[in-house]
Amino acid sequence: MSKRIRNYHRRWLIRAVVRLFQFIFTRTKVTGKQYIPKKGPYIAVGNHVAAIEVVLMVANLPHISELIGNGDVPLDPTYGFMANWYQFIPIKRGSVDRQALEAARQVLEDGNVLVVFPEGGIWEHDAKSARPGVAWLSQQTGAPILPVGFGGIKGALNQAYHLKRPRMTMNIGPLIPPVVRPESPRERRQVLEAASSTIMQHIRALVPSENGAKPAKPVEEHYALRLDITAPDGSAVSLPADLTIPYGDDVSFYFHRQLLLEVVYRNYKLTGARPLADFPTLHDPAQLGDALAVALDFYTREPAFLGYRLTYPRAERVVKGLRGLHQALAWAAGRKYQVHIIPERTIMQGGEVAEIQTEPTVRREY
Repeated sequence: MSKRIRNYHRRWLIRAVVRLFQFIFTRTKVTGKQYIPKKGPYIAVGNHVAAIEVVLMVANLPHISELIGNGDVPLDPTYGFMANWYQFIPIKRGSVDRQALEAARQVLEDGNVLVVFPEGGIWEHDAKSARPGVAWLSQQTGAPILPVGFGGIKGALNQAYHLKRPRMTMNIGPLIPPVVRPESPRERRQVLEAASSTIMQHIRALVPSENGAKPAKPVEEHYALRLDITAPDGSAVSLPADLTIPYGDDVSFYFHRQLLLEVVYRNYKLTGARPLADFPTLHDPAQLGDALAVALDFYTREPAFLGYRLTYPRAERVVKGLRGLHQALAWAAGRKYQVHIIPERTIMQGGEVAEIQTEPTVRREY
């Protein structure tokens, strides 16, 4: 017999509220309800590009569920009050959070439903590799996995706030059987890796494209960092050779992921970093350098923040590159120059340049 989940009545009330929100302010189509088990335990998993997928999970699953969520970054003030009232299991991403995993396992062992977004975050918009936590929980408890694919999510919450009733889709797929648990530790690890990949394949298969056809994916993408430096008389200036910025491609990759900076000044409230987000239009190297110093101080104190999201080798290169950029900005500021930071993302298709983008291409979506 299942043990009643914590905060049952509070969560029941929240579910009623978000169901009403969904009905009034959105046009949401839910398919595959027949695949939802009549009772727990099971793990519901889905793709994750914005906060509203959490709302759709809560609204449309018939069971009052437990959520696993971010426990290493302060919650975004846009939805933090609701998340705090619902109370999810916080997990410290970028490390093995045994306390969170044990709490999640207990939920399943009590016969309840657990909701997890296995990509582990929303700093990319394309489906990423799953973290092994879902497979491990299934392997430990024998709980099956319910895959869900969401569509029409980008910008949907903002549209709903403006009474535009966004069209969203929640596609539920057949249950994935519990992950097997071999006797050998080595075999168990291999099974976890394979199962994590399988989980994401099932989710991807359920994610609808926005136009009804699978979009063409870029064959290749390349990143490069360029600085346009201008003297007070308007003439172009070259950066001295000894100030060449290392790992410019990784720094460009960083600038294209706006969330990696936005979290610093929005979630952590280190507002001194805010001017760096205006790099496409702000050309004062002193202001840019001061803002970059605040961000660099944070990344140095919290190495897991970039390490978890970019992998630790790339995060180390990004920090080294940003330090080089900071030196270049200080040099330009001392000479009253103007600096335009230009991170180039070049998309190649069929061996030819299809597009060159210079402003952030991965932004926070609501």
